[in-house]
Amino acid sequence: MSDATVPTVLATARLRLRPFRADDLALLHTLYGDARVMAIRKIGPQDRDGSARQLAGIVAAWRMHGYGLWAVFDRSDGAFLGECGLRHRAEDDAVELAYGLVPDAWGRGLATEAAAAVLAFAFARLSVPRVVAVARADNAASHNVMRKLGMRLVARRPRPEDGGVVEYAVEADAWRRHSR
Repeated sequence: MSDATVPTVLATARLRLRPFRADDLALLHTLYGDARVMAIRKIGPQDRDGSARQLAGIVAAWRMHGYGLWAVFDRSDGAFLGECGLRHRAEDDAVELAYGLVPDAWGRGLATEAAAAVLAFAFARLSVPRVVAVARADNAASHNVMRKLGMRLVARRPRPEDGGVVEYAVEADAWRRHSR
């Protein structure tokens, strides 16, 4: 994918999403350094160095795959709200939807709104045939987001250490029917 086809911004009614940049460490660390956010992922908060490593991977993904994670901002006041985007899953070559918001943004439908814009991009601009998403089995809020997006449960993977994960998926045609 050429740089000309990568959007600088995705916009929704309430949100502006732009690809993360190398100078976004402070923003990303507000998310990855938050114990409440990382508890959902069943890992501890990242220190600045950990956030910096994550940011380097996010920026590299855009160059390598032509997609990645967007920084999510409130359109009304410009506040940083979190991340949403696509990851390349190397083990099976899948395109995976990922999202995470700061606690002040929880419970307002913003993850669903951001993820819908990202899915529209994936299917219309990238022409991917299918997108998957993974969440902890006990993360009901994330399951609700995926169902609202028209994704269906396709796998459960038990793991003794954290209760397991679930995988949802949606194909391009099903997404188009759902989003009408």
